[in-house]
Amino acid sequence: MERKLLEIPVPDDFHDDPPYCGLWVFGEFLSLWAMDRHNHTLKIWVMKEYKLHSSWIKTLVVRIDDAIPNFYPLCSTKSGDIVGSDGGLGLVKYNDKGQLLEYSSYLIYPLRSQAIMYMESLLSLPVDGEQV
Repeated sequence: MERKLLEIPVPDDFHDDPPYCGLWVFGEFLSLWAMDRHNHTLKIWVMKEYKLHSSWIKTLVVRIDDAIPNFYPLCSTKSGDIVGSDGGLGLVKYNDKGQLLEYSSYLIYPLRSQAIMYMESLLSLPVDGEQV
């Protein structure tokens, strides 16, 4: 198996600020999300054909609940629900229509923390330029 690091341009209609966007897997596709904090809107693009710039498609634009000003998607469920962090104190789950399904606070104290998704793999990353 061969591993490569590639630069993939963002969609042509993507004009968002880096602190409020990120790459993730949505469904089975490489995806890009962007949170518009002023309009409380989450936009999601998916790349339908890997490495083909013209295959970026904006699939979702959902309004996020005003009570949760920060939303950072982490993963999607098999049914298409979106699970994310509220930026520090809890986990949030929305459906693909932007309806708030669940909100769970996981910290009692107002300390900053970060939730991330972890997936086990048999692949390892190179260390200090070595190929493993």
